[in-house]
Amino acid sequence: MNLPSGSPVKTAIDVANVDFPALLNELLKKSFSGYLCIAVKGAGGIEEGTLLFDGKKITGSFYEYFKHNKTLLGKEAWIRTLNAAGAEHGVIDIYQLSAEQVELILAFNEQAIWVPSDKELRDLKVSKFSPSLEQQVAGAKQGEKEELLKKYRLAGVKERKVAEESGGEGEESGSADDALKALLEQK
Repeated sequence: MNLPSGSPVKTAIDVANVDFPALLNELLKKSFSGYLCIAVKGAGGIEEGTLLFDGKKITGSFYEYFKHNKTLLGKEAWIRTLNAAGAEHGVIDIYQLSAEQVELILAFNEQAIWVPSDKELRDLKVSKFSPSLEQQVAGAKQGEKEELLKKYRLAGVKERKVAEESGGEGEESGSADDALKALLEQK
Protein backbone atom coordinates (compact mmCIF):
# COMPACT_ATOMS: atom_id res chain seq x y z
CA MET A 1 0.00 0.00 0.00
CA ASN A 2 1.41 3.35 -0.96
CA LEU A 3 0.84 5.88 1.78
CA PRO A 4 2.32 9.32 2.41
CA SER A 5 5.44 9.17 4.58
CA GLY A 6 4.03 11.38 7.29
CA SER A 7 5.93 12.34 10.40
CA PRO A 8 7.34 9.41 12.37
CA VAL A 9 5.83 9.19 15.86
CA LYS A 10 7.36 5.86 16.94
CA THR A 11 9.27 3.39 14.79
CA ALA A 12 10.70 -0.11 15.11
CA ILE A 13 8.54 -1.05 18.11
CA ASP A 14 9.05 -4.77 18.80
CA VAL A 15 5.64 -6.38 18.28
CA ALA A 16 6.43 -9.11 20.83
CA ASN A 17 6.94 -6.53 23.59
CA VAL A 18 3.91 -4.28 23.08
CA ASP A 19 0.41 -4.40 24.54
CA PHE A 20 -1.38 -3.86 21.23
CA PRO A 21 -4.85 -3.05 22.61
CA ALA A 22 -3.29 -0.50 25.00
CA LEU A 23 -1.33 1.05 22.11
CA LEU A 24 -4.53 1.43 20.06
CA ASN A 25 -6.35 2.97 23.02
CA GLU A 26 -3.47 5.40 23.60
CA LEU A 27 -3.64 6.57 19.98
CA LEU A 28 -7.42 6.93 20.10
CA LYS A 29 -7.32 8.92 23.36
CA LYS A 30 -4.77 11.31 21.85
CA SER A 31 -7.05 11.93 18.82
CA PHE A 32 -4.26 10.58 16.61
CA SER A 33 -4.47 11.22 12.88
CA GLY A 34 -2.24 8.98 10.77
CA TYR A 35 -1.49 5.30 10.50
CA LEU A 36 -0.01 2.39 12.38
CA CYS A 37 1.86 -0.17 10.30
CA ILE A 38 2.71 -3.63 11.60
CA ALA A 39 5.08 -5.84 9.61
CA VAL A 40 5.56 -9.46 10.70
CA LYS A 41 7.16 -12.64 9.41
CA GLY A 42 4.39 -15.03 8.45
CA ALA A 43 4.64 -18.62 7.24
CA GLY A 44 5.21 -17.52 3.64
CA GLY A 45 7.17 -14.35 4.19
CA ILE A 46 6.53 -10.75 5.18
CA GLU A 47 2.98 -9.61 5.89
CA GLU A 48 1.99 -6.03 6.61
CA GLY A 49 -1.10 -4.60 8.25
CA THR A 50 -2.01 -0.92 8.34
CA LEU A 51 -4.63 0.81 10.47
CA LEU A 52 -5.71 4.30 9.50
CA PHE A 53 -6.73 6.75 12.26
CA ASP A 54 -8.84 9.86 11.78
CA GLY A 55 -8.99 11.71 15.08
CA LYS A 56 -10.78 9.63 17.69
CA LYS A 57 -11.50 6.53 15.59
CA ILE A 58 -9.93 3.89 13.41
CA THR A 59 -11.31 4.48 9.92
CA GLY A 60 -9.60 1.99 7.62
CA SER A 61 -7.56 -1.18 7.35
CA PHE A 62 -5.17 -2.64 4.78
CA TYR A 63 -3.34 -5.97 4.88
CA GLU A 64 -0.74 -7.20 2.39
CA TYR A 65 0.67 -10.67 1.79
CA PHE A 66 3.74 -9.88 -0.27
CA LYS A 67 4.48 -13.49 -1.26
CA HIS A 68 0.98 -13.89 -2.68
CA ASN A 69 0.78 -10.37 -4.13
CA LYS A 70 -2.56 -9.99 -2.34
CA THR A 71 -4.01 -6.99 -0.51
CA LEU A 72 -7.09 -7.23 1.67
CA LEU A 73 -9.12 -4.22 2.77
CA GLY A 74 -11.64 -3.31 5.44
CA LYS A 75 -12.85 -5.85 7.98
CA GLU A 76 -10.74 -8.72 6.55
CA ALA A 77 -7.65 -6.54 6.90
CA TRP A 78 -8.64 -5.57 10.46
CA ILE A 79 -8.89 -9.24 11.49
CA ARG A 80 -5.50 -10.02 9.99
CA THR A 81 -3.87 -6.97 11.57
CA LEU A 82 -5.06 -8.15 14.98
CA ASN A 83 -3.65 -11.58 14.16
CA ALA A 84 -0.30 -9.99 13.24
CA ALA A 85 -0.21 -8.24 16.62
CA GLY A 86 0.20 -11.70 18.17
CA ALA A 87 3.34 -12.51 16.17
CA GLU A 88 6.67 -13.19 17.85
CA HIS A 89 8.73 -11.39 15.20
CA GLY A 90 7.83 -8.04 13.74
CA VAL A 91 7.84 -4.29 14.11
CA ILE A 92 5.29 -1.53 14.46
CA ASP A 93 5.73 1.95 13.02
CA ILE A 94 3.42 4.89 13.66
CA TYR A 95 3.23 7.92 11.35
CA GLN A 96 1.25 11.11 11.82
CA LEU A 97 -0.71 12.58 8.89
CA SER A 98 -2.96 15.58 8.50
CA ALA A 99 -6.72 15.06 8.58
CA GLU A 100 -6.80 15.98 4.88
CA GLN A 101 -4.26 13.27 4.02
CA VAL A 102 -6.32 10.66 5.88
CA GLU A 103 -9.48 11.77 4.06
CA LEU A 104 -7.68 11.56 0.73
CA ILE A 105 -6.43 8.02 1.44
CA LEU A 106 -9.97 6.93 2.27
CA ALA A 107 -11.40 8.69 -0.80
CA PHE A 108 -9.09 6.65 -3.05
CA ASN A 109 -9.52 3.41 -1.04
CA GLU A 110 -13.21 3.27 -0.10
CA GLN A 111 -13.14 -0.53 0.29
CA ALA A 112 -10.59 -0.11 3.09
CA ILE A 113 -13.08 1.78 5.26
CA TRP A 114 -13.70 -0.17 8.44
CA VAL A 115 -14.69 1.44 11.71
CA PRO A 116 -14.61 -1.05 14.60
CA SER A 117 -17.40 -0.57 17.11
CA ASP A 118 -16.75 0.66 20.64
CA LYS A 119 -17.60 -2.84 21.87
CA GLU A 120 -15.05 -4.43 19.51
CA LEU A 121 -12.39 -2.05 20.79
CA ARG A 122 -13.32 -2.60 24.45
CA ASP A 123 -13.30 -6.40 24.08
CA LEU A 124 -10.14 -6.45 21.97
CA LYS A 125 -7.82 -9.34 22.77
CA VAL A 126 -4.73 -10.36 20.87
CA SER A 127 -4.07 -14.09 20.50
CA LYS A 128 -0.97 -15.90 19.34
CA PHE A 129 -0.26 -15.38 15.62
CA SER A 130 -1.92 -17.96 13.37
CA PRO A 131 -0.70 -18.74 9.82
CA SER A 132 -4.14 -20.10 8.89
CA LEU A 133 -5.29 -16.71 7.57
CA GLU A 134 -2.44 -16.71 5.06
CA GLN A 135 -3.36 -20.25 4.02
CA GLN A 136 -6.87 -18.99 3.20
CA VAL A 137 -5.41 -16.37 0.87
CA ALA A 138 -3.03 -18.88 -0.75
CA GLY A 139 -5.92 -21.33 -1.25
CA ALA A 140 -8.11 -18.60 -2.76
CA LYS A 141 -5.36 -17.70 -5.23
CA GLN A 142 -5.07 -21.36 -6.27
CA GLY A 143 -8.83 -21.42 -6.83
CA GLU A 144 -8.61 -18.27 -8.98
CA LYS A 145 -5.90 -19.90 -11.08
CA GLU A 146 -7.99 -23.03 -11.64
CA GLU A 147 -11.01 -20.93 -12.63
CA LEU A 148 -8.94 -18.97 -15.17
CA LEU A 149 -7.55 -22.19 -16.62
CA LYS A 150 -11.09 -23.54 -17.02
CA LYS A 151 -12.39 -20.27 -18.46
CA TYR A 152 -9.76 -20.27 -21.20
CA ARG A 153 -10.03 -24.06 -21.66
CA LEU A 154 -6.42 -24.56 -20.67
CA ALA A 155 -6.88 -26.93 -17.74
CA GLY A 156 -4.56 -29.90 -18.21
CA VAL A 157 -2.91 -28.46 -21.34
CA LYS A 158 0.88 -28.66 -21.60
CA GLU A 159 2.97 -25.98 -23.27
CA ARG A 160 5.48 -26.91 -25.90
CA LYS A 161 8.54 -24.83 -26.50
CA VAL A 162 10.12 -25.15 -29.93
CA ALA A 163 13.85 -25.54 -29.66
CA GLU A 164 15.58 -23.84 -32.56
CA GLU A 165 18.50 -26.28 -32.42
CA SER A 166 16.32 -29.40 -32.68
CA GLY A 167 14.95 -28.69 -36.12
CA GLY A 168 11.41 -27.81 -34.98
CA GLU A 169 10.86 -30.61 -32.48
CA GLY A 170 9.42 -29.33 -29.23
CA GLU A 171 10.40 -30.06 -25.70
CA GLU A 172 8.14 -29.76 -22.67
CA SER A 173 8.86 -26.66 -20.67
CA GLY A 174 5.98 -26.28 -18.25
CA SER A 175 2.24 -26.26 -17.88
CA ALA A 176 -0.58 -23.89 -18.69
CA ASP A 177 -0.08 -22.54 -15.18
CA ASP A 178 3.05 -20.79 -16.41
CA ALA A 179 1.14 -19.30 -19.32
CA LEU A 180 -1.48 -17.83 -16.99
CA LYS A 181 0.89 -16.56 -14.34
CA ALA A 182 0.91 -13.13 -15.95
CA LEU A 183 -2.90 -13.07 -16.00
CA LEU A 184 -3.07 -13.79 -12.27
CA GLU A 185 -0.48 -11.19 -11.42
CA GLN A 186 -2.50 -8.55 -13.26
CA LYS A 187 -5.58 -9.21 -11.08
